[in-house]
Amino acid sequence: MDSKPTSIEKDKILLVEGDDEQNLFSQMLVDLGLEKNIQIFQAGGISKFEKKLGAIQLLPGFHGVNSIGIIRDADLDASAAFQNICSVVQLHGFIPPPQPLVPNAGIPKITVLIIPCGQNTGMLENVCLESVCDDPVMECVDRYFQCLEAHNRKLSEYVIPKARVRAFLASREWLEIEHFECLEKCEYLQNPVSPKSPSVVVPRAHVFLSSRYSPTLSLGLAAKKTDREDRYWDFNHQSFQGIKDFLNML
Repeated sequence: MDSKPTSIEKDKILLVEGDDEQNLFSQMLVDLGLEKNIQIFQAGGISKFEKKLGAIQLLPGFHGVNSIGIIRDADLDASAAFQNICSVVQLHGFIPPPQPLVPNAGIPKITVLIIPCGQNTGMLENVCLESVCDDPVMECVDRYFQCLEAHNRKLSEYVIPKARVRAFLASREWLEIEHFECLEKCEYLQNPVSPKSPSVVVPRAHVFLSSRYSPTLSLGLAAKKTDREDRYWDFNHQSFQGIKDFLNML
């Protein structure tokens, strides 16, 4: 996906923080059937919303935009995060919205979502982790961080959700190695009388593995694997409902 479009081709715009957000929300737009109506832009970082919004205004086609949605993390203070976005909006000549999830009275309409919805602190990682809270692997993740703390490796409040996401995704990558080993074993078991040569089995297994194993899997790329039987993030979980409602209202 091109993260730097040279023109605006849709009448609704979604401005998000970075790569992970762009990948996750683009997949969610597809799931909701909204990808033909909303064009995603990423700021390139939480401190770059001001620069990116200004650049978007200069793109061909901006005059046809009737709705702009902006999503950013609450981090340690949802109110401060919202005020930050309002300042950016006002700096570029727009009327800021009165509160999150309530559009302004201007044209284009501008609506802001601070995530997690309705919470004073947190980030997109918290939403994703909530969607897998019932996964048995999360017990292992909890124990891992308890072990770190017991060895005086306490992480900051800001870092913990990101670290927990990485630990959870690491468990998925390990499980996918198990898929590879199982496939390799099954290839031989399918024809025990005349087993296939390793020169045939191993390449076939690696081809299968290439569709499953992602050693550099990120939160955003994991979101694009929602068609899997063991989907990474469950968009049907209640934790994502506020985000889906926001996208539908743009």
